[in-house]
Amino acid sequence: QGRIEAFAGGLSRRLGALGNIPGLDRVQAGLAAIGVSAGAALGAGAAAAAVGLGALSVNAMNAAAEIKNLSMLANTSPEEFQKLAFAAKSVGIEQDKLSDILKDVNDKVGDFLQTGGGELNNFFEQIAPKVGVTADQFRGLSGPQALQLYVSSLEKANLSQADMTFYLEAIADEAAALVPLLRNGGAAAQAYADRLVAL
Repeated sequence: QGRIEAFAGGLSRRLGALGNIPGLDRVQAGLAAIGVSAGAALGAGAAAAAVGLGALSVNAMNAAAEIKNLSMLANTSPEEFQKLAFAAKSVGIEQDKLSDILKDVNDKVGDFLQTGGGELNNFFEQIAPKVGVTADQFRGLSGPQALQLYVSSLEKANLSQADMTFYLEAIADEAAALVPLLRNGGAAAQAYADRLVAL
């Protein structure tokens, strides 16, 4: 703003030194207006920028609150949830759905640990003994950790795709969509997490 006003003012003074030339007064008035207009425009720009930054701040706060709530439901930290959500998006699972899946995992695991029954009964009777996994190993795990152990156990059991889907749907609706990310100890999910951290 200062540079524009200084340039316009200097040029106006130089033109004034030329004497009484028809129309010169209009040019000088125009140059003076340039300085004022520049200041107004920059002031308006600064105000607009402040409003824009305010809106961005509100949006960021809302997004952070949503991530916090979803991660609580998923029984994991906001940071870990964001990493898995970034990966899940690549297989068509949005963060709301991911939170639902992990909440179901927590509920089903908790149900079995409390009652020894529920929808994971088949898994702990038919799969867990074959691969050396116990219910106690699921105790205290976060949602993502429990789901990873579950998928890794199913992998070790060398199940058919149909059986794999059956067991995954037993733990959470649409959980089967996450299998590409959780195979091989979650290698693909970790690769996405690393990519997100590097952004």
